[in-house]
Amino acid sequence: MLSMEWFYERMKLVKKFARELDVDSVAVCAPLEFKTACMIYELSKYTEVFAVKLDEFSTKEEAVKWLEERGVKVMRKRDAVKADCFLDCSALLSRVAERSGKDLIKVVELTKTGEEYLKRMSRVRAISIDSSRLKEIESTYATAFGLLEALLKLNIYLTGKKVKIVGFGKVGQGCAEMMRRIGCEIFVWDRDEEKRVKAIFSGYKISEHGNADLVIFCTDSKPSLELVPENAIVANMGAEMFEASGELLKDYGLVKCYKKNGKKYYLLADGYAVNLAIGSGSPIEAMDITFSAAILALNKLREEFYGVIPLPREIEERLLRELSSEIL
Repeated sequence: MLSMEWFYERMKLVKKFARELDVDSVAVCAPLEFKTACMIYELSKYTEVFAVKLDEFSTKEEAVKWLEERGVKVMRKRDAVKADCFLDCSALLSRVAERSGKDLIKVVELTKTGEEYLKRMSRVRAISIDSSRLKEIESTYATAFGLLEALLKLNIYLTGKKVKIVGFGKVGQGCAEMMRRIGCEIFVWDRDEEKRVKAIFSGYKISEHGNADLVIFCTDSKPSLELVPENAIVANMGAEMFEASGELLKDYGLVKCYKKNGKKYYLLADGYAVNLAIGSGSPIEAMDITFSAAILALNKLREEFYGVIPLPREIEERLLRELSSEIL
């Protein structure tokens, strides 16, 4: 097990931009893993921070303990909505605040799912990170590392396996490329015709119901068991949980075997996103960029606007210049 200091020492951009934070208080509701804990601690040096667990499966207890040792308590969502602004994931904290009757919800949202929910709200001032070029770097090139980390813990030989990627958005593209690079045979399915064509021109075969050793769901919507062939291993990388159905045949810990309508399948991490439930999430460098963008966006919530807007261009440009100067 790596110590928390390994992660903290490498969150260089977060340390730099956290100094500029100028809000009265912020509640952070995101997968409470190692990089999130580093960001929360750094923010706590400059403002009051309310740390919240997204859910139990994505929470790393070592990260919670590390925060508490440094005086940052993890609290319930309903207690955190008193914060001046939120850094949220899937609009979970925003939903609680909406139900509690908060006058104006000021939030930086990390996900597409959360962005779509916020667009239906009336009392909101929100900045969405998901559509930014910076978040695209994380989603397309970095998220798949968490998938690979999770799959390696199964201790199976992945090279040569038939892998079906369901959903060919940014995350699906990254997962397909990662699995292809380690020698898997890749099939793609997406309900969207344009994305299927894009997959074909990326060199992948299209298959909706064909055989596969491993099925990876990378969708915004609820995954469907209909797309899972007999004896396949199911890994979820999507926004919605894969809900297990059928008779539980055997519990292997991280893997559970089910049977429904004569079909047997193996589900990882009870259907939660495996990159977080089993893996450590996206690499440090990617989350350093995404969280830095979110920190700078928090200050923009002090400006007068309503509704949901994309990450301001000047924030993207500033971070891209910062990254370019470090690389060059």
